[in-house]
Amino acid sequence: MSPKPETPPPVAAHNFLLQIPFSTPPPSSLIQNSPPPPSKMAPARLRLLFLLLPFLSLFLLRPTSAILCHPEDKAVLLRIKSSLNNPYLLASWDPDVDCCDWYCLKCHYKTHRVISLFFLAADLPGHIPSAIGDLTYLQDLTLHKLSNLSGPIPESFTKLKYLNYMTLSWLNLTGPIPSFLGQLKNLTHLNLSFNKLNGGIPNSLSTIPGLGYIGLDRNQLTGKIPASLANLKGNSLYLILSHNSLSGELPETFAGVDFGQLDLSRNRLQGDASLLFGRSKSTSYIDISRNQFKFDLSKMEFNESLTWLDMNHNKIYGSIPKTMAGLELQFLNVSYNRLCGEIPVGGRLQGFDYSVYFHNRCLCGAPLASCK
Repeated sequence: MSPKPETPPPVAAHNFLLQIPFSTPPPSSLIQNSPPPPSKMAPARLRLLFLLLPFLSLFLLRPTSAILCHPEDKAVLLRIKSSLNNPYLLASWDPDVDCCDWYCLKCHYKTHRVISLFFLAADLPGHIPSAIGDLTYLQDLTLHKLSNLSGPIPESFTKLKYLNYMTLSWLNLTGPIPSFLGQLKNLTHLNLSFNKLNGGIPNSLSTIPGLGYIGLDRNQLTGKIPASLANLKGNSLYLILSHNSLSGELPETFAGVDFGQLDLSRNRLQGDASLLFGRSKSTSYIDISRNQFKFDLSKMEFNESLTWLDMNHNKIYGSIPKTMAGLELQFLNVSYNRLCGEIPVGGRLQGFDYSVYFHNRCLCGAPLASCK
């Protein structure tokens, strides 16, 4: 008796069509569920297919295990993590994962070098890692609200030749503002606010050709404001020096500077601040409050773009010029000075609260009491 032939294994449904010779038409049940031939596809679907093909090919041709991160950058980043005692903030910095996929950083889309590093609002004890200076392609460095990060600014930062944006704010940095920051010639934005930096403002900052924002507020800086800062050539200059212990008179060179915003409030500055104003300037924001400035306000000329003016708690005398009524001021405070005369009528001057004008020598008129 001949042996019974073995039963072939069942064919999976999704492989069924692969088992049918090309000359054999598929079963009618499959024909009913098959898409129409390409020649009968709607033109819109064809166009969509052609649009998607390049993207699909890029996805299919890229290996799933492709590593884009530059090995030198990855080694530096792991050193930074180690120096900070492997904090939770950097939990994604896994050596087995492409570092361009890690949190708190950004890689360049072509070179895949690390160009941005940002640590925000975390518990990072210790000093700023000097290894950050070895991320030599870095363009943006932001360390913000890391109150346990202390010590000086590392000198290794001088290697960051491409850096154009640096914020080291709300930390616990101490020591002077290092003069070597002047070597960062591509820097356009420097924010060192809310620290414990002391000493003077280094002249070297004025040698950075495109520096347009300097924020040194809320520190413990002393000495005079360098006249060399008038050499800054950045667009729409922002100079924020408030809440320090700066002293002396303003540099005469500031008369020729067209600041975008200027905040010198809460220092120990004195002398004539009228040189900051002028009809030809385009400054929109000036705060010189809580200093010891002394000048005649009645002789002042203001530019039309000025919208914020705070001069409270100084020794400013004279009267409020009528030209001030023509300004579109959003904020004004001239309280606690030595002003006299009637407040000009017009514009927004009567729209402010009386507290904007009070505690002057003999200022009168709405919103204060009428003049006698």
